[in-house]
Amino acid sequence: MNHQQIDMFRTLGPTILPRLIDAGCLDCIDDYGDYAILTYNLAKPLPIKEALDDMEDNMDLNVLYHVETFSATKRGEHCCAYSVPTSGRMYKLNAQAGSDKMLDTVYVYIFDSLEVMLESLKSDLAQHLRRGIVISKMDMSRLVADFM
Repeated sequence: MNHQQIDMFRTLGPTILPRLIDAGCLDCIDDYGDYAILTYNLAKPLPIKEALDDMEDNMDLNVLYHVETFSATKRGEHCCAYSVPTSGRMYKLNAQAGSDKMLDTVYVYIFDSLEVMLESLKSDLAQHLRRGIVISKMDMSRLVADFM
């Protein structure tokens, strides 16, 4: 993974999404070669609705989905947003809230290539649409068009 991209996000992330990305709350960085995952633990849990509002208000981000999930033992909500490829940045944010609808962790995926990023987004969308009730989602054709 290009550590320059990681360092750039660590610098810009707190200014782009200050309530979700706090430099002092970075828990770990996992490097997988084609991408890296930065795990941020929020200092103060945030309602998922407010996190989605922050993502939607950011001109460089598109919300991919917001899904409510159910299982025999727990309930929660998942959301994902990604950077617009024309912004020159290649990352996506995944967050999950429990039944209280409060986020306490945000996962930031930073990619080395648009191809790897697009495949990750397509897989993420398909996987989450099968897991629960879709509150909002981007059409696959719109997602693919963002990468053309």
